[in-house]
Amino acid sequence: MPSLERPRVEYRTPEDLVRDVEQGTVRIPPFQRAFKWEAADIVKLFDSLLRGFPIGNLLLWRRPAPAQRLQVGPLTIDAEETGAALWVVDGQQRIVSLVGALTQAHQAVDPRFRVHLDLDSGEFHTSGTRQQPPRSWVPVSFLLDTAVLLRWMRSNSNWLTESQLTLADQAAKAIREYQIPTYVVHSSDESALLEIFTRMNTTGKRLTKSEVFQALHAGTVADDLTTLPGLGRITAESGFGTIDDRLALRCVLAYRGGDVFREDFRQEFAPGDDPAETLREVAGALRDAVDFLRGTCGIPHIRLLPYSHVLPTLVRFVKLHGVPAERAATLLRRWVWRSAVAGTRARGVSVADIRGQVAAVDVPKAVDGAAELLRRVQPFPDFVPELDKIHFSHAMAKINTLGLLSLEPRDPASGDLLDTTRLLENGSPLRPFLASGGSALTDTLANRLVLPAGERTSPAQLASAPAHVAASQLIDERGQQLLADQHWEAFLSHRAAACTTAIAAHVDRMSEWGARDGRAMTDILRSAA
Repeated sequence: MPSLERPRVEYRTPEDLVRDVEQGTVRIPPFQRAFKWEAADIVKLFDSLLRGFPIGNLLLWRRPAPAQRLQVGPLTIDAEETGAALWVVDGQQRIVSLVGALTQAHQAVDPRFRVHLDLDSGEFHTSGTRQQPPRSWVPVSFLLDTAVLLRWMRSNSNWLTESQLTLADQAAKAIREYQIPTYVVHSSDESALLEIFTRMNTTGKRLTKSEVFQALHAGTVADDLTTLPGLGRITAESGFGTIDDRLALRCVLAYRGGDVFREDFRQEFAPGDDPAETLREVAGALRDAVDFLRGTCGIPHIRLLPYSHVLPTLVRFVKLHGVPAERAATLLRRWVWRSAVAGTRARGVSVADIRGQVAAVDVPKAVDGAAELLRRVQPFPDFVPELDKIHFSHAMAKINTLGLLSLEPRDPASGDLLDTTRLLENGSPLRPFLASGGSALTDTLANRLVLPAGERTSPAQLASAPAHVAASQLIDERGQQLLADQHWEAFLSHRAAACTTAIAAHVDRMSEWGARDGRAMTDILRSAA
């Protein structure tokens, strides 16, 4: 059982915390969750300080820390190496809230930290970055520093009343002198601290599964490849976009084998295992899986992946069989697309199906694993796109968009090919070009072009665009003439038919409904010989 010295109780003021953070003494380990508090939480915290209400204990772990750049709320600190850093085990949300507001309330970009005290009502509020606070609101960052507060009082002495001055003085004193009980632990046993952390976080705002995994296995100092957020950024570097921690965790669990939905991570790694090394290996498999999706499958971005379970399944495949190639790559590409279509028919993919598909690749040969995945997905060769699905909350909308992108759309104004990665980093690239109303088709894909965010084009511009540019947006010569003649209803019907044909043809090419699945005939003949 992990053990540690009995924690020593100290008392810290908010002023002490600000000093320790700015000096780089306070460190937030990777096993802590990201900052989650909202503005209302921070306002209540300051109200408690003013009223003298208890705000809970802090638990800090004294141990060495390397030189590193720290981000504590709105503050960026270049911390030097120290042998006596204070690592936050419990109290991160309060520490970040206090320090962020007490140093940056007057200038923070994040409105959560722009906390002000209303000297008329005695209440705390936050203000937006574009909001001009009432003159009776004083930033709490002014209350921490006596000299700053006095300057503010002098510059506003022409309107400040005696009661307002008294409240400002009392609030400054209450905040500066508030005593926060702080337990400081001295121990080299990291497992003991993690045990305390998990026990203290079983109440309140519960940790997500990805946060629990991060807490148990990230350690105190980690590089980008050994954290779940770091894995998410690996995919962004390739242009695929950032995957969230939940999906990153599923990729890790798939790589390691077993149930990708398991929740107990306490025994995930044996005593001799190196979690950091495992996550680095996952990063490599993730890169290969993303390259396969972008290249062979023609899915350029995570926003267009119809169902996310495909990614951990491919990570498992890469772990067992290496990068998909030749026949296995062909079968996997069919599986990716057929499972996308099957999911739209079933309105989703069940947990049982996901478990089964991840387990299906655990076979000796790559081709057999890919063939087994295909066997588990019902084919729908009669696929017809649903053009009313234009929002990315629907998998069908992603399939529709992939069909449009397969035509390599061009900018109607410049004629240049559009950069798919840049398009998708800003959300959906589908933009309407005819005013809504008058036809049910105006709210469908028939009235959507692929364009960068904020860009619009007019019917007249489309009607006069070069033929190859218009065709890249599924507007043929007949469509251009209908636009020029302002026959909107006829145009939308014409383009709806073009969209249906183009998308169905693209899905057919990628799914290869009528093709023979399984091992290639040459492989069968070779093995028979």
